[in-house]
Amino acid sequence: MRAPQVCVVIDYQNIHLTAHDLFAPNGSPAENCLIDPLLFARQVLLVRAGNQRDERQKQAELAAVRVFRGQPSNHRQSFIYGISQRQRSEWTRSSLVEVTYRSLKYPPSWPSKPAQEKGIDVLVALNVVKAASDDAYDVVILASHDTDLEPALEMSVADGKAKIETAGWQGSRVLRVTGGRRLWHTSLSGADMVKTRDRRNYLPPGPR
Repeated sequence: MRAPQVCVVIDYQNIHLTAHDLFAPNGSPAENCLIDPLLFARQVLLVRAGNQRDERQKQAELAAVRVFRGQPSNHRQSFIYGISQRQRSEWTRSSLVEVTYRSLKYPPSWPSKPAQEKGIDVLVALNVVKAASDDAYDVVILASHDTDLEPALEMSVADGKAKIETAGWQGSRVLRVTGGRRLWHTSLSGADMVKTRDRRNYLPPGPR
């Protein structure tokens, strides 16, 4: 019998910024808590295995990492856009990782008001529901603290084939489903966050 196959779906900005809010020193830039999706997913499975009583679940294997995040405009923020493209290029060197971008929305008052992600939660929700019905996966883990995603968890639990779980950081909100049912949750510590940081330098080469 094959080991359980796990798909980890990451609401990237939520996981990234929550880690910064919880674990970074005051005044530390957000990029100091940039998360490597593959390292994050592997750490989730490692911590999860250590808390399992089910011997078969302890042997679970990472089958896919699905990452969703906002994409800066090349016209308005070309420097940050370039960084985001280099990040995707590095992260997807592993065939396990798929990164989906959706363009950020810029308010009329930008840059006095920042650009915002729009529609990422919908993409994440749809992907969780789809993955839960995919015969390729035995377990689907949603990594997010966004309660807007709870209906997707409920639908996946009710109609999906896979076991539905959540993951996130210690000290932040754990997503729930209605009806009193508790989902398995894998909680990562500040020490785990250090192990999942993306320490690559994504700045473009300077002048020679």
